[in-house]
Amino acid sequence: MLALLFLAVSCEEGPGGTAGIAGKVLVQQYDLYGNLFAEYPAADERVFLVYGQDSIVGDEVRTHFSGSYRFDFLRKGMYTVYVLSPCLSCPGGEQAVTAELEITQSGKLTEAPVLYLRLE
Repeated sequence: MLALLFLAVSCEEGPGGTAGIAGKVLVQQYDLYGNLFAEYPAADERVFLVYGQDSIVGDEVRTHFSGSYRFDFLRKGMYTVYVLSPCLSCPGGEQAVTAELEITQSGKLTEAPVLYLRLE
């Protein structure tokens, strides 16, 4: 019975595991005509992690000066990472840039897609 309980708990998203998620955040700057003219790492940006289908943030880190970030000690399961990008036409002036991913193995580092902050 105890082994079944352990298996059920070990398949849930969230902290307490041996896996991780790593990624990068880049800034893309556009001119008035919509042309990309600069791309560079987003330093000291907040990156959020949502566990599974939760409706609240489970964890948060800040990017390194290289734009990289990492979440450690995660269990197998589904996760959403996101950053808030400036958006002049959006309510609140920001929009979420998200990536959904799945950790399938304990002890493995899963690479997230690059998240882009758009500056116009």
